[in-house]
Amino acid sequence: MTAVAVATLVGIGGPAAAIPTDPVVQFSPTLTRVPGGNCAAIINGETVPQAQSGQFGVRVKITQTGQFCGAYRVAVRWRNLDSGYSDGQSHRVDENGVINATDGVIVGMGTAPGAGRVEASIVTTYEDGREMEHLAGTAAFTLG
Repeated sequence: MTAVAVATLVGIGGPAAAIPTDPVVQFSPTLTRVPGGNCAAIINGETVPQAQSGQFGVRVKITQTGQFCGAYRVAVRWRNLDSGYSDGQSHRVDENGVINATDGVIVGMGTAPGAGRVEASIVTTYEDGREMEHLAGTAAFTLG
């Protein structure tokens, strides 16, 4: 009985349940140069359904190589094809390729396109917002 109570409490304290109709979709890999000496990264991503309708997160996994690499930002940019609304969200990546996002998930006010068909891309930028040299990863999905 105690184990059930603990499991229930852990479940309540954990992340909010996702909307079951929202998909988990893989992005094509993002390939990018990274500031520093011969630095580069491969960024894989997948959508993470959120508790609120019309919102999504993106879990990124970064594999970085090179020496004396510098910090940069990873951004998710999207467009709702039904409403025409577009926006994005970015998070800082440190010199070691570690993103400053809980569990590697990019979320925030810029990840709420609303219900509808969405096209999204993962891009890299310098700290000042200018895009770095990269091949963007992309995904298309529908939010409920």
